[in-house]
Amino acid sequence: MKTGRLPRRMFLRGLGGATMALPFLEYFAPARAQDLTSPMHYAFLFAGFSIGSYGNDKIAPASEGAWNGSVTRALQPLLDFGVSDVVSLVSGLEIPVGETSPRAGRPAPFHSTSHQVLATGQRHSGSRLPAPSSDQVAATVLAEGTPFPVLTYRAQPVFYYPDMDGITDGIISARINGDGDLEQVPPIASPRVAFESLFAGFEPPDPADAAVAARMLAMRRSVVDRVAGDAQALIGRLGVEDRVRMERHFDELRALENQLDTIEPPSSSTCVMPMHPGDDPPIGDIIDPSGEGSGYLDKFKNSSGYSNEELRASVMTDLITMAFACDLSRVTSFMLTYAQCFMNMYTLLNMPSDLHEITHFAFGGEEVTQDSLADCAAWHVKHFARLVQKLRDTTGIDGAPLLDSTGLVLAFEGGWGFDLESGDDSSPHSTQNMVMLVGGRAGNLHMTPGRHIRAQGVHPTAVLNTVLQAVGVDQTLGEVPDTVPALFG
Repeated sequence: MKTGRLPRRMFLRGLGGATMALPFLEYFAPARAQDLTSPMHYAFLFAGFSIGSYGNDKIAPASEGAWNGSVTRALQPLLDFGVSDVVSLVSGLEIPVGETSPRAGRPAPFHSTSHQVLATGQRHSGSRLPAPSSDQVAATVLAEGTPFPVLTYRAQPVFYYPDMDGITDGIISARINGDGDLEQVPPIASPRVAFESLFAGFEPPDPADAAVAARMLAMRRSVVDRVAGDAQALIGRLGVEDRVRMERHFDELRALENQLDTIEPPSSSTCVMPMHPGDDPPIGDIIDPSGEGSGYLDKFKNSSGYSNEELRASVMTDLITMAFACDLSRVTSFMLTYAQCFMNMYTLLNMPSDLHEITHFAFGGEEVTQDSLADCAAWHVKHFARLVQKLRDTTGIDGAPLLDSTGLVLAFEGGWGFDLESGDDSSPHSTQNMVMLVGGRAGNLHMTPGRHIRAQGVHPTAVLNTVLQAVGVDQTLGEVPDTVPALFG
């Protein structure tokens, strides 16, 4: 039983906010954790590209129904991570399009429009998200009492393309602020800032502050040496179980401090603070746009269009898991890649192109491109599947798997089909035949095993409405009142 309170920041000391990773201690547990209730969680993930042209059945299966141990090339990570029974794919989704934005629709230009409508259910009306997004709507119901109502993250830190700032394409969250105005919410794209915001108890610094902190942190000495005296004072005031955790943690800390560039959270299903991720990976160069894919023809030119998004995505997935486990947050919006993504796929998947150009047959012809698009989709699905797995294998404050109280969605920017702007009847600049992945068991989602559900012509926001309903949010988004009941089995 707790007999007093100590500030969590007692150990979060050091130059410029340097932090020491601590095990989670019952001493510091929020009072609400003692209620042993089961709060609901919502996760919205986004992939910034279209699934392709000519009906790519290497992403959406040709047939409907349960997976039965067989998935498409793009969905292979569901099997690899052992989560195919708790993830379904909904296909045939469509955002309406017109010369002017129709109800819950977008205008003829594709880029910088579809993701705004998808996330809000509201017709496109300019260069900003036109209404509160699903994550922010979820937070109005789910986030009460948590220090971080929504974790708003992005793995791709910059747009990579010259003469385009990508600001609109890099935001997929909007909320009503305290003044009653609609406010865009830029994501955190730094794993370091994401970690320190969660576990060091301060708000994300502005870029100038972040640069100063990074320089200061580079000069830090061993955190163990700096807080050893405080540690001994605290250990004497802890209960038996917390004392064992702390002493064991100090034995392991020196070795773990040499691995600050990666995060491997413990496998135990308890709330445990992950190790500090260290400095962010270097930001990649802006690409050379002279000709399709020309900036990526040298596979060793690793600095062009790539900032180790593989590591960034993994770190942020780990942070989301621990934030849910520790009840620091119950909602996340996680952009894996910008809309109209120009990330270098040569460095990542050995493809000499950025992701956007692959949707336009940048190399190798149709068959090669379909395989490549499936592999690009699989990279996004992998991080989604990894998050699903981690939530399945981690318990929440009530002792049950977090996945039992979580609904997750992975949305793609576009599908394939008719493009009003060009007149092409099989274009990646289309919001016909869109797909979304849904994971989790909240509210009886996936009462039957994961499967392919065809919902031809249904608005993709209807999928978000369904998952919001599953996590206890009795509200639909924007101008879309529909749901997809088949997701409940």
